[in-house]
Amino acid sequence: MLTMLRAQTQTRRRAIRSTTTNACGLYPAVGAAGMDPRGVIIGREAYSGKAYIFDPFVLYDPAARVRLPSGHVLVLGKSGHGKSALEKTYVLRQLRFRDRSFCVLDAQGEDGTGEWDGIARELGITPVRLVYGDADAADGIRINPLDPRIPQEHQFKVLVSMLEILGGGHPLTSRTRFALSEAHKTAAEAARTGRRPLILSDILNALTAPRQALLGRQPVTPDELIEWGQPAALALDELCNPDRELAGLFDGPTSEGIDLDARLIVFDLTRLPREGQAMPLLMAVIGPWIRFGWIRPGDDIKRTLIVEEAWHILSHRPVARLFEELVRYGRRLGLSFWAVLHHLADLTLDEAPEAAAILKLTATRVLYHLDREEAEITADYLGLTTWARRALPDGANVCAPGRAIWQVGSRINLVEHIRTATEIRLTDTNRRMSERANTGPASEPTAPLLRLRKGSGIG
Repeated sequence: MLTMLRAQTQTRRRAIRSTTTNACGLYPAVGAAGMDPRGVIIGREAYSGKAYIFDPFVLYDPAARVRLPSGHVLVLGKSGHGKSALEKTYVLRQLRFRDRSFCVLDAQGEDGTGEWDGIARELGITPVRLVYGDADAADGIRINPLDPRIPQEHQFKVLVSMLEILGGGHPLTSRTRFALSEAHKTAAEAARTGRRPLILSDILNALTAPRQALLGRQPVTPDELIEWGQPAALALDELCNPDRELAGLFDGPTSEGIDLDARLIVFDLTRLPREGQAMPLLMAVIGPWIRFGWIRPGDDIKRTLIVEEAWHILSHRPVARLFEELVRYGRRLGLSFWAVLHHLADLTLDEAPEAAAILKLTATRVLYHLDREEAEITADYLGLTTWARRALPDGANVCAPGRAIWQVGSRINLVEHIRTATEIRLTDTNRRMSERANTGPASEPTAPLLRLRKGSGIG
């Protein structure tokens, strides 16, 4: 029997040389079709081995191979499987193009420092850190929801959203909205006369000491306006009274030193509590503030807004309403919105039409490993194929760390994310749980980083 066995070399088949185009036809199960060669490399398509290239602005172009209806992206999956690494390497690679600009709302980190702190330091960027307390202190930053850069009609929308959040999400009554509107007009007029920025304390003062107004042709007395506006005044007191917990975050002019011309802006939100009202309040302010302060209609800059822990937006209807408007007009503004979540199960989308609208406006979905029950919910909501539905719960093989299912328009691929040694060092968030050295082997590819200088240039 042994004499009949042949050595392995005798059973090998001669290699067949072919182009990638023909390979797709010869092996349709493994030769995934490419999208567009323009953009940045994410990694490799797991089954074909081809480079996987992605750029939402390129794919929005009618001339692209895969035409996307929007540039918005949903990134979903359990912790430790590569969401943060993907976002960071994508930003680092895109920053090499001079017409790209990024704003990151960094809500994760440790020891009071966000996950993007290392990258910001490496690029010469100082994160904007928001903390409780006195904004005039050394580490305090204040963002004025009534900043002059925000048009007056949008200032009122922000005010309403903030008061609804402070009121437990309940909408303001029509009488309270009327009193607030009159107070806003009065305070804005006084601020213009005094040639100073409008702040929340001005609104509170106008609510508690109103002047007579007209509702159509019906006069409304100051006493009536005080009564109608009392719920709004009590809510604003939480933000303006120095003895309150939320004091210092929003009442006053926007702090100096926030460079809205920087190629990368990082808002470090890690010192704000995950629970409570501070985070949704900040999101309600920051959406319009970014739209009118950071985005400049008419220029040729392509901007990307990345929101970590995006459930702070999706789970609060007043915040979701503001961001839905921002996302809906993304095409006109040259904006790509990235929502980063752990899972969808905590979001009651049937009761939050604004949140559902934001998710439906995402034309690209990047899905990392999920538990089986969560994978079923996600697959049903996003309409995934059978193989993708089965792959998501397989966190040891198909959707192992660093691998994700990319649903880009109508195409679905399994993509393996590839990082250089420098990117691994800057994006690794598992250092404390790992026994390995922080740096990769000397043989791993490296790439230099370009430091950013103030404004839109690269230094």
